[in-house]
Amino acid sequence: MDFAEAQKEALDCRKCGPLCQARTKVVFGEGPLNAGLFIVGEAPGFNEDREGKPFQGASGMLLDRLLGSVGLDRERVYLTNLVKCRPPEGRSPKPAEINACRPYLMAQLAAVDPKVVIALGDLASRSLTGRKESASRIRGRVIPLDGRYVFPTLSLSRALYTPADRALLISDFSRLPELLASERPSTYETLNVSRATTAEREPLQPGLW
Repeated sequence: MDFAEAQKEALDCRKCGPLCQARTKVVFGEGPLNAGLFIVGEAPGFNEDREGKPFQGASGMLLDRLLGSVGLDRERVYLTNLVKCRPPEGRSPKPAEINACRPYLMAQLAAVDPKVVIALGDLASRSLTGRKESASRIRGRVIPLDGRYVFPTLSLSRALYTPADRALLISDFSRLPELLASERPSTYETLNVSRATTAEREPLQPGLW
């Protein structure tokens, strides 16, 4: 399935009853198809379902700040979720629902062919890496898969309510310039990319967080 076909099908998809019946809008994803960075969340929330765009509301504002802290903005990043419709009452998507939407995600990845894929939260991390560990266990690791780096980290919603988790998310995003500037991986083994020391990094803008 190519990108155009996936987008057209997703916008009228009825493969999983609970999600398509409860949605207001399909949230397929957005961003340039030549983006070096590809960000995958779990599922659309209330604001995303209303706007038809990924990462809106408080989570979207946090993401914008995280990207801005490393010199990026959302117009240069491809943004999407594992599932394209909001689960009823904001629950987590079920495995069958994730599997139903997976062809769309794979079409997006193939079309964009990013160098770095950020997996936000447990479900995205497990789905994109094939590993069973929680995102908190493997966050900060860089996993070479299919000629790109998959970078698991914590979910935005978790970081919104827990300052310690927000600090970890900020730390993880600080590694993006290094990853985006590196060569694509030629190995499938876990790669621990060297990290710049604190003194080598520019400080975060005061009051940004």
